[in-house]
Amino acid sequence: MKNLFLIRHAKSSWDNSQIQDHERTLNARGLQDAPNMGKTLKSLYASPEKIISSTACRAKETIALIKAQWCPLQRVEYDKLLYEGSTSTILDKIQTFPSEISSVALVFHNPTITHLANLLGSSSISSIPTCGVVILSSKTDKWNFLEVGSCAIENFEYPKKN
Repeated sequence: MKNLFLIRHAKSSWDNSQIQDHERTLNARGLQDAPNMGKTLKSLYASPEKIISSTACRAKETIALIKAQWCPLQRVEYDKLLYEGSTSTILDKIQTFPSEISSVALVFHNPTITHLANLLGSSSISSIPTCGVVILSSKTDKWNFLEVGSCAIENFEYPKKN
């Protein structure tokens, strides 16, 4: 069985229009929501075996705050593909993960994250909110078998849910 945690970055700041999109950081709400989501994930799930984040500042900050609560010893990899890649290129990347790994967390952006969750889970989530997490599972034993509709949505957590 494979578990995939799709994590959208927390709320970011738009205060400075001079800052490039890639460099935007979290705002006050994002800085509060991310550790709270980490606590929620810790109460529900074991640490993922692999974490990969977009290279955008807001994604890096989000996973650092979530990880501190959920899986502080886990290493994070950064991949620009999660910043600029399409749904299909991100799925292609997922399909290359080694079979030995059973759980992966990916931190990236809308609309791609919502498209991927809907594609894999055959769902109709209109938009994953900031700091939202969709947990998908598949009964397959190999990541390269993940395809359209091959996953079930196990859970959908987001800051305003509770």
